[in-house]
Amino acid sequence: MIRKFALPTVLLATAVLPATASAAPRMEFAIQDDAVFVDQRWMARDRALEHARALGTKRIRVNILWARTLVSGAEQRTPPAEGAQYDFSKVDALQAAAAAHGIKLQLTVTGPAPAWATKDGKVGANQPDPVKFAAFVRTVAAHFKGRVDRYSVWNEPNLSAWLAPSRTAPQQYRALYKAAYTAIKTVDPRSKVLFGELAPNRDGRTIAPLKFIRAAAPRNARLKADGLAHHPYQFTVAPTRKTGGPEDAPISQLPRLIRTLDQLAKIKGLSTPKGKGLDLYLTEFGYLSAGNRAISQSARATWLRSAYTVVRSNRRVKQMLQYQLVDGTPDQLWHTAIIDNHGRPMGAYAGLAKAAASLVH
Repeated sequence: MIRKFALPTVLLATAVLPATASAAPRMEFAIQDDAVFVDQRWMARDRALEHARALGTKRIRVNILWARTLVSGAEQRTPPAEGAQYDFSKVDALQAAAAAHGIKLQLTVTGPAPAWATKDGKVGANQPDPVKFAAFVRTVAAHFKGRVDRYSVWNEPNLSAWLAPSRTAPQQYRALYKAAYTAIKTVDPRSKVLFGELAPNRDGRTIAPLKFIRAAAPRNARLKADGLAHHPYQFTVAPTRKTGGPEDAPISQLPRLIRTLDQLAKIKGLSTPKGKGLDLYLTEFGYLSAGNRAISQSARATWLRSAYTVVRSNRRVKQMLQYQLVDGTPDQLWHTAIIDNHGRPMGAYAGLAKAAASLVH
């Protein structure tokens, strides 16, 4: 049952900012919540878009999951005889509704891959075929041409759950990225393509992002991108406190990530089409309210405001994205939302509203 509540006072206050500000924000504020905006779980889409617009949202990120958009045949070991057919109707509906609120989409084309496109013949992340992926990406770009102008390629390729095995993941990603970049630019040359969507830290399943980027884009690889998409989570430490290993890139270590990108541009490994180091698009961020890394609502509010202060001071950051708007039920895996499962703003809501408002200059 969907419950409707009045927009909170702090949100109503920030809602007028876009109308009164004469200049566009230097940095975009964005949101992702596929469960809400695409599948309409936890909250009706129109209600969620009201919150998004009032927060000053410029973009909504959506993951386009290769195997899960197939109409049929994801489990087959050979492609469907009639050719792969995809269903983008939910994203189509979101794009139209978001556009009515003045909000654009950006799409991450990613796995899991269908069984007929993986090395082990199973739906998943095991060595997806770059040629078959490119065909999928061309379909996506052609379908959304004129309505979507920004894409990123593969979600968290430095995490083995998304791309495996880890020992070859950087090389795999290079091939997937090159194929997807060419496919998108061929179909829609004006659209922008982001490299990365990287997880921020090394752990048992994740390659440290700086190590991953260098391996994926070595000297003279000549990869081109319109920016780097990155997930600079720093869950249990204030964003102003430096943390992480020497190859990690949480929010407190963005300068080292930028230095790495500038170095790669100089050695012609990865750069903009003009040969410059990539700017940053921080396409997932938030603080957990449940689990062993949860912090209090007051700390979440304070740290969110602090995090946005950090990124505002860095002119290479072009976007900051709040991951999750509405919290799912307790059995859900992830809890970085700012509205609870009953539609009530959490304590962190006010912190994010103030932080998002700070991006308007």
